[in-house]
Amino acid sequence: MNEQVPDNDLQQLILNLETENKKLEKELHKTREIALRSDKLKSAFLANMSHAIRTPMNAIIGFSELIGMDSVKSITKLEYSRIINEKGQQLLSLIDDLIEISRIESGKLELSYTPINLDEFMNEIFSSILQKKLKAGKDQVDLIVEKNSQEGFGQIQSDPGRIQQILNNILVFSIRNTSKGSIKFGYTIKDPKTIEFYVVDSGIGLNKDDQKIIFDYFWQFEDITHQHIADNDLALTIAKNLVELLGGKISLNSELNKGNEFFFTLPIEKPEKAGEILLAEIVFQTETGRLEPNWKNKVILVVEDDEVNYQFIEALLEKTQVQLLHAENGNQALELCKTINKIDLILMDIKLPERNGYQITREIKSFRNEIPIIAQTAFQVNEVRKKCLDAGCEDVISKPVEIELILQIINKHLS
Repeated sequence: MNEQVPDNDLQQLILNLETENKKLEKELHKTREIALRSDKLKSAFLANMSHAIRTPMNAIIGFSELIGMDSVKSITKLEYSRIINEKGQQLLSLIDDLIEISRIESGKLELSYTPINLDEFMNEIFSSILQKKLKAGKDQVDLIVEKNSQEGFGQIQSDPGRIQQILNNILVFSIRNTSKGSIKFGYTIKDPKTIEFYVVDSGIGLNKDDQKIIFDYFWQFEDITHQHIADNDLALTIAKNLVELLGGKISLNSELNKGNEFFFTLPIEKPEKAGEILLAEIVFQTETGRLEPNWKNKVILVVEDDEVNYQFIEALLEKTQVQLLHAENGNQALELCKTINKIDLILMDIKLPERNGYQITREIKSFRNEIPIIAQTAFQVNEVRKKCLDAGCEDVISKPVEIELILQIINKHLS
């Protein structure tokens, strides 16, 4: 004989099922909202990225066509050339930022902890940012560095490259948005374990809505036709991510038409589980005036599979009177090194057909170790420098190359 469920128990069971259904519906609704929001953010990111890429490309393509017109005066062509270079640098910066964001998001960005002498470090940043301020034509803006050393805190343990990148990104934002007044930056020791860096400007400031999205601009700003933040890119997003990666926090105080105050705190000591790479960045400072070397009796072998890139090197070095040899792949480079006794220097592309530049460098060094080899790479220099040096290269140059820089590096090794 089947037992009947008491009415009270049956009602309670039905009530429990209804409660579970409501919870499930609520979770499904929440999941759907998250999915829709994610789609909107992806669309916003792609729209913003398309806009950010197409804007400089419009100038690059447009002015390139104008330069080819016979009716355009020579002095005007020089100005068009300057604009093309400026917009090309802007596009390259955006690409570098995208790569940086990708590395941060994927957890592949490594940190290099070393002692930092705070006063020397701040002086270096001041010199670098001063050049950017002058180049931006912001003569009416005073740049001020404030140092606040306390006894026992002459140096800290952190990643100097990343801190410089954070400060640089914030300071460039301030330069863009400040027409007069001042930009101050510096640091204070908050406690024995914490340092606080700051950037204070007298710029246009930000309204409350813009303050909410300033560090996540490309992800949160969905309507690109109503932009409030002039020329903002991924720089502040990268700054925020790097601060958090170093174990710190970033904040902003701002008032419209009264300026911005950026603050970020960092631990003074190296975290026990911090990742570390033993890789030193080499920084070259260009001298005033363009280098005009004469390498009339020198021979340079250019190992480059891209014909346009070789034509650029050829045009770049034409006035130096150097003799150029061209190898389109590693096998041709090896053959030339075996048959031609006088080769004074090799410019080695890393990405080559069949065998890469690392392999070819090792082979050449096995029988012509006296020839200095300078690697040229479109990969990020920080990632490949150690591999290039381990393969036997004497130096590494990043593509697109800076004309003054490549001339200085070549001159150093030919001398």
